[in-house]
Amino acid sequence: MNNQMWELYMKVIHSAGIGDADAWAKLDLTMPQMKVLMILSSRREATVGTLAETMGASLSNMTGILDRLVTQELVERVPSVSDRRSILIRLTDNAKKIFHQLNQSGFERFNIIIENLTLEDREIVERGLRILAYAMDQGKK
Repeated sequence: MNNQMWELYMKVIHSAGIGDADAWAKLDLTMPQMKVLMILSSRREATVGTLAETMGASLSNMTGILDRLVTQELVERVPSVSDRRSILIRLTDNAKKIFHQLNQSGFERFNIIIENLTLEDREIVERGLRILAYAMDQGKK
């Protein structure tokens, strides 16, 4: 049963994608840069050390990745309010706008698919997604 559910889950994930895959591919970013942006999109901010640890990279390597993202105006370094010695990394408004535009195409595709379902099936899908989201949240604890 778990294998079948996993296969269905992966099919949905791959079919839905994260917006327009061609648009994502056209971004002038390396995979490590993209990973940093994805991490920061799910968090408000992070320290260089946290990013390095999350990605399994050295501090010096992470600094280089961040330097290039700062040059591209996709992330910014800001002083921590709680610790003046600490610098936090955040997405810039420019990066947030890019993510929004890319995700919007995925949202539009999702709406087209959902609109083709019956009302009853839409309610079933919504209930299933709520249950899955709740279970995933509980798994993080």
